[in-house]
Amino acid sequence: MAGMKNSEIVIGEGITEKYYIISLLDTVKVKPTPIIIKPYNMEELDKAIKYHAIEGRTAIHCLIDMDNKVNNDSNMSKYKKLKQKYDGKTVKGTDCFVRFYESLPSIEQFLYYYFEYSTAVKTNDGLKSWLHHKSGYEVSEKWFRGHSIHNTLIKSGGCLSNAIINAKNSVRHRPNESYDYSYTEVGEFIEHLGVK
Repeated sequence: MAGMKNSEIVIGEGITEKYYIISLLDTVKVKPTPIIIKPYNMEELDKAIKYHAIEGRTAIHCLIDMDNKVNNDSNMSKYKKLKQKYDGKTVKGTDCFVRFYESLPSIEQFLYYYFEYSTAVKTNDGLKSWLHHKSGYEVSEKWFRGHSIHNTLIKSGGCLSNAIINAKNSVRHRPNESYDYSYTEVGEFIEHLGVK
């Protein structure tokens, strides 16, 4: 499809990723189209990657929440196989490059990094509660439709450049791919998009 040449998408496991990307579109140079798959469904992620690669996308970025994989051996096994198959590679028979970006516990770790840095293990619900208290953040379609996640965090005293630095530090200081440590690779993804 000619209209899709040189286009990028970002696949997330829920509505937060979709609305966060939408909230960034005025802030970044590369403007990927957000796609949602059914949470925790690695078969659906595999199908989505194949489909969009064949359709002519140039890059697929997968934002992966690790909280639903770390404590579930079946989910983790499926995820590791999929990551080995695609991450950092071009999909066979296409020019589409795929990259996975993990967050433990979830993408909310990156949103937390707008405000402060910590690698203490937090739950997804704990991060959501903290962000709600700090900025009014809620995970609901209704709230996301009425609020820009990025702008809400900025108005509440957060900073995107700090989030990127904090995210990169969390990855740099993560010991031996341990999952006993909160981290996010989303900072690298945002750098790829090119903050204006």
